[in-house]
Amino acid sequence: MKKAVALTLAAAFFVGVFLFLPRASFADADGCYDYWERCRARAFAADVGWVKTTLMLTMCDIALGRCLFLQM
Repeated sequence: MKKAVALTLAAAFFVGVFLFLPRASFADADGCYDYWERCRARAFAADVGWVKTTLMLTMCDIALGRCLFLQM
């Protein structure tokens, strides 16, 4: 039962990452890094706690990796 719950949560996480992250619509990798810098600036400028800021920065990094991966 524990394995089924763990696999379900892992699958939901990975499906959520690919469904809710913005699509890469840049012509080159420079666009990915520009978007990443804006995302980080917005995360640091947000008036939220350190936990939410950390989550926002993590999502910025995941979106950068996804963008670069789709540029291949």
